[in-house]
Amino acid sequence: MGELNPYFPNLFSPIKVGTKTIKNRIEAAPALFAFLHYQDCPQMKFKPEGAKRAFQMLEAKAKGGAGSVVLGELSPNHTYCKRFPFEPDIDFTNYNDEIFEITKKTAEMIKSYGALPIGELLSTGEIKTCIGDGINPKGPSEKILYDGSHLDAFTVEEIKEHIEEHITACKWFKEAGWEGIMIHCGHGWLPAQFLSPMYNKREDEYGGSFENRARFSVELLKAIREAMGEDFLIEIRVSGSEHLPGGLEIEDAIKFCKLCEPYIDMIHVSCGHYMSSSRSWEFTTPYAPHGANIENAYLIKQNVSVPVAVVGGINSPEQAEEAIAAGKIDMVSMGRQFFADPEFPNKAAEGRPEDIRRCLRCGRCYPGPTGEHETERKAVKFPSLDSCTINPYTVWPASHHEILPEDMPVPKASRKVLVVGGGCGGMQAAMTAFDRGHQVILCEKADKLGGLLNFTDHTDHKIDIRNFKDLLVREVGKRDIEVRLNTEVTPEMIAEIAPEAVILAVGSDDLILPIEGIENAMTAMDVYANDFKGLGKSTIVLGGGLVGCEAACDYLDHGVDVTVVEMQECLMPEVVGLYRTAVHDFLDKNGAKNEVNAKVIRVGKDFVVAEQNGKEITIKADSVVNAMGRRAHKVDDLLTAVTVPVWNIGDSVKARQIGDSVREGWTAAMKIV
Repeated sequence: MGELNPYFPNLFSPIKVGTKTIKNRIEAAPALFAFLHYQDCPQMKFKPEGAKRAFQMLEAKAKGGAGSVVLGELSPNHTYCKRFPFEPDIDFTNYNDEIFEITKKTAEMIKSYGALPIGELLSTGEIKTCIGDGINPKGPSEKILYDGSHLDAFTVEEIKEHIEEHITACKWFKEAGWEGIMIHCGHGWLPAQFLSPMYNKREDEYGGSFENRARFSVELLKAIREAMGEDFLIEIRVSGSEHLPGGLEIEDAIKFCKLCEPYIDMIHVSCGHYMSSSRSWEFTTPYAPHGANIENAYLIKQNVSVPVAVVGGINSPEQAEEAIAAGKIDMVSMGRQFFADPEFPNKAAEGRPEDIRRCLRCGRCYPGPTGEHETERKAVKFPSLDSCTINPYTVWPASHHEILPEDMPVPKASRKVLVVGGGCGGMQAAMTAFDRGHQVILCEKADKLGGLLNFTDHTDHKIDIRNFKDLLVREVGKRDIEVRLNTEVTPEMIAEIAPEAVILAVGSDDLILPIEGIENAMTAMDVYANDFKGLGKSTIVLGGGLVGCEAACDYLDHGVDVTVVEMQECLMPEVVGLYRTAVHDFLDKNGAKNEVNAKVIRVGKDFVVAEQNGKEITIKADSVVNAMGRRAHKVDDLLTAVTVPVWNIGDSVKARQIGDSVREGWTAAMKIV
């Protein structure tokens, strides 16, 4: 046995799973659709550059130190199980085509870094719904789905065929060099549908009693074990609780795992349901705890003898180490955290946990299915999959990232670079420019770095953003970057510095609309800066976009009664998905009131008059907060003064999100050659 890691001895001890030994207790969860790896293949002509990016993302996880790497979901049947119309039809009996060769190459790559490659098979059941291919989905019981499509019930013969399809796919994976398989039995997919009395209305041997409802999964796992032998790792992913009314609970998960245990090597505990990804915590947000499934995993571990892994909002090696040391779990599995920082394991093992970019759980990489909140159908925009908010190096195959790092030329010389603005975009730009060999001057008009993100020092909901902001400040401090605080850059100063390249990251200002009495309202940023003083027992928030609604959540945390006033027909119309649902639900559960379709026409220190549906309404409270948004800070004078290459980035272009500033700062710095 080797020496224990001096920093996180439990997290970095090897573990025996079945016949396999995994080098540490960190699993890279299946957080990327496997079909994205095959976008160059004849079977699938869809964004050819995606395959390269998908491979790079998977390689980053293995290179970053993960003990095992799980490929994203593949369906063992590409007719009634296909989730997307553009998925390739994989022939799992063909060991000679391009898809097989890519899969084989991927396994070899993962092994080259000392990690264990594991495939994943997922049967959609009724969640396939209608994707326009004219093929009905199959589930435990026949019914008409919410979108009007018809769900066919599996016959007993089709169940047996589907089990054989799983075995065929497992053999294909093994032949391609993969060491095991994860069978997804949670999140409302087919095995969970058979197990749940909400879905399963059968009256044969696959319905009725708990044992009968578990029969499909048990027979499936037993058949895979018999076909693949002991030297093929079988891992199952289960929901410790579906967190839904009438859904499966921890008692069901324990009974299910005990029935499956004779045929499996590891249990991976998640929670939730795909069709309610925010409310059920399938994907946690800042309004749910980190390590949300650890206690349920512990309950399962007390009832089985195989290793138990856990996933769910874990973004710190400290929490992972503590849970393993306490005997609650055997491994941690992380999905979005590997997008935020695929070097998580290496940094932790080297005693550099403070250098880890810790996932914000913001949903930018995966917004989640829409429709959880009744007002989402009114929302005007659905955010697409995109790069990680805090990691500009991670390029989603489906993102609109402008450049790839390896495509950028090496700078021809060390340039003198001036970065104006010390917020997240400016700090990222300064760091990237320095790391590419340039001489960097970073100017910030305030007395400290952090910019707008300094408001996170006053809210626990934003602790992960606060950690990211603090990380950027530390990273700037580690580099030989000339930082000038209390310095507002002028055209004259630019001429004096004589930079060879300029990046403008001056951010945004409070949006102050020409409304009578608007000066009586505090701005949202002023409330944070004053640590919530002056709100009184009640407040009116002007603006029901994300800025106003997130601020309202913080006021509720401080015991302040809140009424949000929004001119449009619903709150947060600019975003839908799991994060919007989480914020909306927090407001609802904590008693926030709102007035929509309400245009503010007059503001006092303790009242607001608005026009709503043709009538005037008056709302009274102890205070009024202006959270109508932000507008880009004007930089015309600086742009005019610059005669060298210049980039205007982030909020100083248009008030947007952290991810836009970080990515644009990195991109601008990469372009300086």
